[in-house]
Amino acid sequence: MEMDPLEVFEVEMPGEGYGAEKYREIIMDILQDLGLIRSIGRLYVYVDIEAPYFAVFGMIRGKLPPLKVEDVGDLVAAEGGYQITVEDEEHMAGLIRALWGAYGREKVEQPDRNVLVVLSEESPGGLVVADTETEFRRDLLDALVRIAPEGFRNRRNEMAKDNFFFLAAEETITPEIIAEAKEKLGGMRDA
Repeated sequence: MEMDPLEVFEVEMPGEGYGAEKYREIIMDILQDLGLIRSIGRLYVYVDIEAPYFAVFGMIRGKLPPLKVEDVGDLVAAEGGYQITVEDEEHMAGLIRALWGAYGREKVEQPDRNVLVVLSEESPGGLVVADTETEFRRDLLDALVRIAPEGFRNRRNEMAKDNFFFLAAEETITPEIIAEAKEKLGGMRDA
């Protein structure tokens, strides 16, 4: 059997062992699809079918460093400047924006789809292309909304530096429901 990339991953759905296992698979698939699995250390999910609500508490593994030009592509000194060859085009738009902002459009050329040339004497290697921490938190919230059961339109989200709490329910979310969900998740963490 394959080990989870998460240190701890628990799904509790009282009276629904099969449902809990299926939800676990769905959550794992969504987190892997969005590339979030390595950034979350612990994940606790509690689903109360009677109330009904869906609650998640997770621990974030650490602060993500910003993505720099040298992280996005191969940087080589070229005639009149620097050539950047990008293999994974995911951050190409952000790279171009960052280079235009730092050097101006007239000093950034794109002779090929995955090649950029910066006409500058100074290396653009340390220039920040993307704030990966902000991207991670946006993608995490997207994942939590996808994971929540269909019809659970009322949501509450709390993001701290090293953890997050998400609650979705069919009915209005009251302070009592929030307290109950946090207590159930706390019990899972302390078990």
